[in-house]
Amino acid sequence: MSLFIRLFLVLFFQSRGKTAGILDSTVVHSRVMPNDLDLNRHVNNGRVFTFADLGRMDWFTRTGCLKAALKNGWMPIIGDATGRFIKQLTLFERFSVESRMLGWGEKWAFMEHRILNARGELAGVVVIRGMFWSRKQGAVAPQRLLAATGQTVQASPALPEWVQTWAASLEQLSAAARRS
Repeated sequence: MSLFIRLFLVLFFQSRGKTAGILDSTVVHSRVMPNDLDLNRHVNNGRVFTFADLGRMDWFTRTGCLKAALKNGWMPIIGDATGRFIKQLTLFERFSVESRMLGWGEKWAFMEHRILNARGELAGVVVIRGMFWSRKQGAVAPQRLLAATGQTVQASPALPEWVQTWAASLEQLSAAARRS
């Protein structure tokens, strides 16, 4: 199934009218289709990241972040992503994507997407570091986006230690890339 068809199904059928708080988890349900498979006949690693994209769009829609971003002309930017593949998903298998905000800093927000097979077993995890971008103002602070949703915005939950370590290593990588 095409990504655009899945996106349409998520935005117009699964997400429609269902709201969520900033720290709530959202769930998207789907099924593995033939074009999701690699030569080994299981979901290819790139498609797992696409499933995370769908979960993220659902979360953005339900929390009001997408509406606030569109109203202000802010664009979502994924800076980094990491994935861990645990169990394979096979043809026509049902699966779900649970998405949640882990926390945020001054510039970046961190989201987790857990891909679960039909038995509820963890098949994979994708964590992203992203931001919203304004052509006029540059990076939009996550706190500002969250406030624009109209929800009560609290302080960020403490990021798991491994996410903090990952974020620090990404900053080192960025600094090294700028020097070369």
